[in-house]
Amino acid sequence: MKKKLNLINVLNPYSLFSKELNTDRIFGLDILRAFAIIVVIMDHGKFMFPRKIVELHQYVQFDGVTVFFVLSGLLIGKILIKQMEHDKVSFRLLLDFWIRRWFRTLPTYFLILSVVMVCYSIKDASFAFVKMSRYYFFCQNFFHISHLYFPEAWSLSVEEWFYFMIPALIFLFILVFKLKPKISILIVVFIVLCSVTFLRYTIFLDHDEEKARTFHHIVIFRLDSIMYGVIGAYINYYCLKYWNLIPGYLFLAGIGIFVLQKYFSLNNIFPDLTGAYKVIFEFSLTSLGTLMLLPYLTTLKNRKCNMGKIITIISILSYSMYLTHMTLIKDMILYSIPWTSFTTNYNIIIPVMYSLYWGITLLLSIIIYQFYESPMTRLRDQFSLVQRPEKATT
Repeated sequence: MKKKLNLINVLNPYSLFSKELNTDRIFGLDILRAFAIIVVIMDHGKFMFPRKIVELHQYVQFDGVTVFFVLSGLLIGKILIKQMEHDKVSFRLLLDFWIRRWFRTLPTYFLILSVVMVCYSIKDASFAFVKMSRYYFFCQNFFHISHLYFPEAWSLSVEEWFYFMIPALIFLFILVFKLKPKISILIVVFIVLCSVTFLRYTIFLDHDEEKARTFHHIVIFRLDSIMYGVIGAYINYYCLKYWNLIPGYLFLAGIGIFVLQKYFSLNNIFPDLTGAYKVIFEFSLTSLGTLMLLPYLTTLKNRKCNMGKIITIISILSYSMYLTHMTLIKDMILYSIPWTSFTTNYNIIIPVMYSLYWGITLLLSIIIYQFYESPMTRLRDQFSLVQRPEKATT
């Protein structure tokens, strides 16, 4: 009887995440993260369907990656600000920040990247490591895009370069110019927002169609999206009364921005690919809209119902889901199956393929999280150089 109960507990997904579900997580942010990963996976899986269904997808299509950027900026920004305010600012503190960040993101990324590389070497006899070597250093899309072997990794490059360069710049202003963290952060925010906007403006001036098609996947043009999250962290820490002033109205305004953007998209209001809206303002508006959701979402903390637990679990798995769902699962696994050898009826093939797309993504992500991602993340405590006062994780 006890063995049967133990088996039930193992098969119960809630028991696998009992520790995470019992931690003091902010449920509203879990909702946003779960929403973001769901729309990303839906978007990348839409081409399994006939053209008519793909065309219908535009009504539910959403920029989930930008949501991830802003959310990541908020959480990491809060950690960095608290660390700078509670400990003496030094290179040791900066190195501790990097170590903890890298233990959270790099092991799982390198694991999936290496598996993808092995899959390419099996599929293509002419494939060589050098073709994907840039991905190990996040250099494949710093200034331009090259070799789309692992295309979803573009966003990881944006995040890793942001968390390498921006904290270093903040610490530089503090240590060299003796500025307070509060002032240093504001200066860096201003520099990043103005610099990225100027770079996008050059695309608009040159009417560079090639760059206009790809800039949203290039590091130097997307650093501002994460900075909007840092702005949220700044307001939350230094101006908490304003953060809590009108969260409901800001939430509605953020939703309004997304509705307006969807209206622009569906009605092709700004058709020019190199126009000011598409190049300069579109992604900034998405970032701003996401930022405006955060004050309200950070007040939501109740997740006792089963649906709330499912949302939290998806949020926890989102990183592994993002890394595995497209190149590894869709391209390497599902597209390699000779479906027509079993049946030529696409009314059977498409639903089965799409179900496997989601099922394998969830199952593989659970395995990776439980046996690799979570243990590797916990290792960072052994290498931490200073004590962290907060419990937030990202």
